[in-house]
Amino acid sequence: MAMVRTKPALQKPARSQHSVPSLGRWCTILALAAAAALSACSTEHYLVNRKLQGPKAEQAYAMRNHPAQGNSDSLFVVLAISGGGYRAAALGYGVLAALRETPIVWEGRKRSMLDEVDVITGVSGGSLVAAHYLAFREQTFQRFEPDVLGFDLQGALLSRTISPRGLWRQTSPRFGRSDLLQEVLDERIFAGKTFGDVVRQRPMGVINATDLEFGGRFEFTQDQFDHLCSDLDSMPLARAVAASMAVPLVLSPVTVWNQREACPFSATGLDLKSQVARSRFIHLLDGGLADNTGVQTPLELISVRGGIIRSAVAAGLKGIRKRVFIIVNAQGRTTFPEDASPDTPTLLRQLLAVVDVPIDRYSAASIDLLKREVLGWREDLRLAGDQQLDGVIARDTDFYVIEVSLAAPPPGVDVSTLSAIPTALRLDPAASQALQQYARTALSRNPEWLRLLGALRAQPD
Repeated sequence: MAMVRTKPALQKPARSQHSVPSLGRWCTILALAAAAALSACSTEHYLVNRKLQGPKAEQAYAMRNHPAQGNSDSLFVVLAISGGGYRAAALGYGVLAALRETPIVWEGRKRSMLDEVDVITGVSGGSLVAAHYLAFREQTFQRFEPDVLGFDLQGALLSRTISPRGLWRQTSPRFGRSDLLQEVLDERIFAGKTFGDVVRQRPMGVINATDLEFGGRFEFTQDQFDHLCSDLDSMPLARAVAASMAVPLVLSPVTVWNQREACPFSATGLDLKSQVARSRFIHLLDGGLADNTGVQTPLELISVRGGIIRSAVAAGLKGIRKRVFIIVNAQGRTTFPEDASPDTPTLLRQLLAVVDVPIDRYSAASIDLLKREVLGWREDLRLAGDQQLDGVIARDTDFYVIEVSLAAPPPGVDVSTLSAIPTALRLDPAASQALQQYARTALSRNPEWLRLLGALRAQPD
């Protein structure tokens, strides 16, 4: 019988202990490792504001401790820069540069209009301009465009947020996206500067945020921090700006601690309208939610000090003859295709409206309130006795409200393209230049600005 030779079955070689797993296995291993890492919450902690060890007095970051040093009391100028991301930053910087380039003659001396600015208030994107000028003063005009407007802050923040380390750090209940924003701002823009590093001379800068619990305005000044028995000097400028820019849902609130519980002395603060002293922890959001123009800052300071006369006395001012309010309003208008559709708007469109509609309406109301207050101040001065005025403020003090706004452009100027620039933290160079040029144009054509220059015997460009 013939033997049939069968082919032996192929046998798989035994797996070596050091064999390399397949790509699929590697993906599984990495996914499990990432899940294990994220399941263990980070212990990362945001920066906690320091407790006051004693009254700040002459060292406090407050208007009374910002001497004139060439800036006259008689011409008192407030510059308020609104929110609006990099759109607001470019517009605000354009106005700041225009003030620097505008020569004036006042009290027999030649100087620039910027030399006469006493207060700069900043909200959200506008806080970038205010804080940068506080930190670097004259260097701002060499550094702001490359350091801020030319820097993709949005991309840098996103990269840090979604990096493995960034994701892990955010698993901590005491560390969020705004804390990452603070880090990027510190490293790339503010170089670690704190309020204690800010030179105590005019203009004084006020960075504004919104208190999550009560919905009120929160300002980064020692007058505000006195209510918390906390020392503002140790606070990084970057943290204040991050709080001012903390758009809800996109960024996390910035938390400030109320240190009054163990305050080593009896701390008393200016009677501000803010209710934060009632909170143990103050969670701060975008300043535009309470006041997107920054106009409420000077109005509140005047109000809580008892009016236009007593507020001047409290600030140590003498011989005021002109008070000027320059408002940079970067309110834009983004159009959505669904606004022209019969379909029900998407959830995203509804969420944007929840934030944008109140901000836009309140911005207009704030500016209208300022104009009404000016009428009241004029009447107060008319009725005041000579002893009340006492050389602090002239009875015939003139007031100027000057608005540089995308919502109200000069006649014949088309701003549709500029208004459509999104509220983002990056900006195309051409758009940046266009916004800065518009700021100069709108300011130069403003009737109140021209009236002021005429009174200061300056020649407009």
